[in-house]
Amino acid sequence: MKRRIFRRVFILYFIVLSLSILFINFYLTIVIRDNYIGELNKSLSLQTAILSGIIDVGSMREISDFCKKIKEKISARVTVIDTEGKVLGDSDRDASIMDSHADRPEIQQALTSQTGSSVRFSNTLQYDLLYSARKIEQDGKHIGFIRLAVPLTRINESINSLRLKINLAVVLVFLLFGVILIWQTERIRKYVIKVADYAGALSRGLFDNKLYLVRAGEFTELAKDLNRMAAELEYSIKTKEEETNRLNVIIKSIPDALLLINVHGVIELSNKASIDLFGQEQIEGRPFIEIVRSPAFLTLIDDVRQNRIPGSAELVFDFPAEKYISVRVSPLYYRVGELAGFVAIFHDTTQMKKLEQMRKDFVANVSHEIRTPITAIKGFAETLIDGALYDKENAEKFLTTIISHSERLNRLVEDLLTISKLELGVISISKSGFDIESVIDEAIHTSAVQAAEKEIDIKKSLKAGDTRINADRDRVEQILLNLIENALKFSDKGEIEVGVDRDDEKKYFYVKDSGAGVPQKYLPRLGERFFRVDPSRSRELGGTGLGLAIVKHIVRAHGWEMEIESEEGKGTVVKIFY
Repeated sequence: MKRRIFRRVFILYFIVLSLSILFINFYLTIVIRDNYIGELNKSLSLQTAILSGIIDVGSMREISDFCKKIKEKISARVTVIDTEGKVLGDSDRDASIMDSHADRPEIQQALTSQTGSSVRFSNTLQYDLLYSARKIEQDGKHIGFIRLAVPLTRINESINSLRLKINLAVVLVFLLFGVILIWQTERIRKYVIKVADYAGALSRGLFDNKLYLVRAGEFTELAKDLNRMAAELEYSIKTKEEETNRLNVIIKSIPDALLLINVHGVIELSNKASIDLFGQEQIEGRPFIEIVRSPAFLTLIDDVRQNRIPGSAELVFDFPAEKYISVRVSPLYYRVGELAGFVAIFHDTTQMKKLEQMRKDFVANVSHEIRTPITAIKGFAETLIDGALYDKENAEKFLTTIISHSERLNRLVEDLLTISKLELGVISISKSGFDIESVIDEAIHTSAVQAAEKEIDIKKSLKAGDTRINADRDRVEQILLNLIENALKFSDKGEIEVGVDRDDEKKYFYVKDSGAGVPQKYLPRLGERFFRVDPSRSRELGGTGLGLAIVKHIVRAHGWEMEIESEEGKGTVVKIFY
């Protein structure tokens, strides 16, 4: 920067100096020289006027002597010329050998206006001369001309001497001012470098630096303004960064997938939810058709582009798993009337669809489960009313059937209420420490009569050593009773094992049977409401299809895990890890 500034100042200064010298030379050469010649010409004109009155035109020799005497007095060349232009006498040369002077400019002027003058280069003397001529008249008669000539070498020497002195003065003045200018330039350069360095630091985001310039004139005010501007700029940038970060955090934390697509169809911005939804690690910078492989979405984008209004659609993705997506696309504008892109928000409605289907299935199952016993109760009641009431043998059978279906309906309602209370948190879990062995004994004792009817033996197995547990005692007993009841329903022979064991430092209690078992494809659905592997057999045995669902909810309420292992034809084991 120093060299650039110095070079510019030096060039400018040199140009000014050169122009100044040229102007002075021109002024001295033209103006002063013309003024000097004008004054000299007036003097010569006065002298010719005097001489024209005293000259006596005689012989050529006498005139030449007169010219020489006059030259000695006035230091000017004197020439006398007749009316025809012939030289009659000359102070410097022999008049007889001189050419006619009739065509000389000064003679031509004097002929018409009494006096004449001119500046000409003398081929003889090889320098400029000033000529001044006047008519010579005697008794009103024109008898010739007298001409004085003065060399201009002295004028030129004087002008050159003056020019040299002035040029030297100008150079000295310019040198003095040049030194001052260079000093001032160096001073300004230092300030400029400091300002430039400070501006560079600001451009790199180094707002902690401050610019201090003391006694620097306008630069001091400039430094204050720059410091104030830097503070405002820092505050503005921090505010913008906070807003940008806040916006990015909001966008990234939106639970729904979000894509910002430009007018060329390239994704410029996405959030984490979009990575989870589309299963792509790199989304930004790619065409949206590579990410959202759906013709319906492409059509929606075209509609929004054409109509310039938001639109929505329902999408179905089959890979990697079936998903139902609700998408809304809005046009994006950075400037009024200029479409910049699209904002697409994808809401995963798969779970909602499943819940809706589960609700429909639940309503259908509840309706079916309730309608069956109610239909039976109504049918037998109508039969009794129609006359079977007086048929003792059949009436007692019909009434027994009505009671059986009433009990089934009551169990169904109680199980539904239990599940609803567990889901709503109405039934609280009151944990306390107790020995689970005693609960196992009570559950086996309660189920002994039902097991004896089917000639199935229930045995206890305690392999975990310490059998103390921290849980809700009544709910643990309910879990065991439901599991044992299911095992008895689907076992025609063999035995049922109830016990406590350990698996990789985790304890669990379990119920194991040797019944028909469950096909592998149905295992994930065990625990769903009203789900039965063999619906007809389950209804025959009086089941509501809610026992395992109740167990599942109680396990979750305790924060435990349930695991079901089964092999078709060999039996099932249900483990509750606590």
